[in-house]
Amino acid sequence: MLYVYIIIISIIIGLLRNGKLSSLSQISLKKTELIVLACLIQGGIIFLGSRNVNFVLDYSSYMIIFSYIVLLLAVWNNLKLNGIKIIGLGIILNFIVIVANGGHMPVLLSSLYKAGLNDFALVLKEGIYVTHTLITEKTLFRFLTDVIPLSPPFPDPSVVSVGDFLMFYGVFSLIQNAMVKRQNSEIRNQNSEDKELNPEI
Repeated sequence: MLYVYIIIISIIIGLLRNGKLSSLSQISLKKTELIVLACLIQGGIIFLGSRNVNFVLDYSSYMIIFSYIVLLLAVWNNLKLNGIKIIGLGIILNFIVIVANGGHMPVLLSSLYKAGLNDFALVLKEGIYVTHTLITEKTLFRFLTDVIPLSPPFPDPSVVSVGDFLMFYGVFSLIQNAMVKRQNSEIRNQNSEDKELNPEI
């Protein structure tokens, strides 16, 4: 849900900058099926894990790592798009943390409380969540884990990582480039054509 807000905010800012919403259709993402597959895997892990499906509980860490590999493959096929490299860097940082900590993203307990996520904090304390775990003294790369609280009045209170912020900025950059820079390019091309037709301009 958090990424939906980022996309909406990015589009609004693009419109305020006189960008075109229709220009978003010109974003030529390749291998979109890989992105869909990764999202389905991660969503399925959370959904089935909460219902105590044994297979998911036993292999969730491997499935999460696999989903990140799939995402990185999608990024590799879209490196020419503005913002994708930043998104890829964010994915890599999260991937490093997750692999280093047994297939789970560690979360800082105090940040959960600051974000008002008391119920989620309780779930993690009980150790029954398949994708995240609480930070302990054994946690590796703590500075790259979920330690940054996005507290109310933020519309979707969360705790995010440095990698998440890079991905947010990458998505923002991708949308701005499509909506605004493409619009500016069209204006320049139109002005150039006008000058060719009317040399006196």
